[in-house]
Amino acid sequence: MIDYGKRFLIVMILAMCIGLLFVGGKTGHASAAGQEDWLWPAAAGIISDRFGTRDGSHKGIDIAAKLNTNIVAADEGVVSKSYYSDSYGNVVFIKHPNRFETIYAHLNKRLVSEGKSVRQGEVIGKMGNTGRSRGVHLHFEMHKQEWTVDKRHALDPLLVMNQSPKQREYPKISEQESIHVTKQMEDKALAAVKGTTYTVKKGETLWSIAKRNGTTVETVKKLNHLQSDLIRSGDSLIISE
Repeated sequence: MIDYGKRFLIVMILAMCIGLLFVGGKTGHASAAGQEDWLWPAAAGIISDRFGTRDGSHKGIDIAAKLNTNIVAADEGVVSKSYYSDSYGNVVFIKHPNRFETIYAHLNKRLVSEGKSVRQGEVIGKMGNTGRSRGVHLHFEMHKQEWTVDKRHALDPLLVMNQSPKQREYPKISEQESIHVTKQMEDKALAAVKGTTYTVKKGETLWSIAKRNGTTVETVKKLNHLQSDLIRSGDSLIISE
């Protein structure tokens, strides 16, 4: 009777262990799938800068296209931040169920506010040239956990998204292209934004630039979210929508 009881106990323990392994395996699979199920964040555009450039300080990728190109949520989640900063310009942060956080920067317009739940593929903003930017593009970051000032959790979006089952929904990027941005890609990026921006020259003012381009100071300030008339040589300004 004692031997029977011991055998029964051993069988029950083994069954519980197998059950835990099965549950753990399913959970791990679901988590991995959630991390890979991404959409391309811009409705159009080409990659104009990659992860790790600028002596390693560039912690995302840049996607260049026309002004006001739709920017969409790469996955469902909740908007954790939506604001304007001197560096990111108009920027939206989204926290996802898989604990990733994505950042969409230099937007011309933000269409979602903090706390809003968004669906995958939902339009959250328009591509722009706000903040510390040198032309119309989206700066896109992916962080394995929450975003931090030192960006210690940043991952290369191309390496993550190339594993996505939905890769057919964004331009396929070869490993070589993800390591090196070719001259052809850079030329296309410049062509995509040509005519919408203006580089400030030494001695120029907002008034002289507006007059030369057939617009007004108020329009240029509004498009570039300028709080004053102060501009510097080398700044890139949006002139028209």
